[in-house]
Amino acid sequence: MNIETYWSDYTSAEKDLFQKSCRRLLKSTFIVRDKDEENKKAYYFISKKPEPFSIYFGYIGFDILIDRDNGVIMLKNCADMGENGKIQSNRRALKKIESVVLCCLWTLYADRMRSGSLSQSMFISVADLSYELEKYGVKELIDNKKLLSDILGLFSRFNLLDLKGKIGDSECLIRLLPSLQFALDEEEFARFAAITQNRMAETNSDSDTNDTEEEDGADADE
Repeated sequence: MNIETYWSDYTSAEKDLFQKSCRRLLKSTFIVRDKDEENKKAYYFISKKPEPFSIYFGYIGFDILIDRDNGVIMLKNCADMGENGKIQSNRRALKKIESVVLCCLWTLYADRMRSGSLSQSMFISVADLSYELEKYGVKELIDNKKLLSDILGLFSRFNLLDLKGKIGDSECLIRLLPSLQFALDEEEFARFAAITQNRMAETNSDSDTNDTEEEDGADADE
């Protein structure tokens, strides 16, 4: 069947939901069933009959992947193959600081999965995230509430998390969504962590050298 056949069989309400679901995937990459009612409606509509979505996105080199166990629908780029041969999710270039936050969120989610948590609602505190961020030495991010809020807002728009409250409030919580596990795999995480740690070591080494030079200069002046 072609897309026109599916389209002609849709009711006016289904046509509207098809359009909204396509726009949601193009904008957010992920649809997470248990995030809210709008996501749930789109999830069940797509998962019930995924063929027209595969055909539609196929025209631009994309397809959808449905993970029914986790309640996640992912837009994937068929041309973007990982080194292990797996088709990866749609890609977005992140700034270094955004990548660090994503790695920390991914780590927290993976740790809770390994500890046996099967809940669809995994909540962490800002303190939990800050503890992970300290391992990467990004103290400026921990102290910059606006920057952290902007980064978490970005990931929220991609349906990777749901922010409950305002950064800086004592009751603020970050809900980790199951789509996080598709944002990175273990090989990507290990590679990024190694690169980041090396860069941090180089930065600290340069900083120590500069401090020594400044101290030597001060001694000479005296």
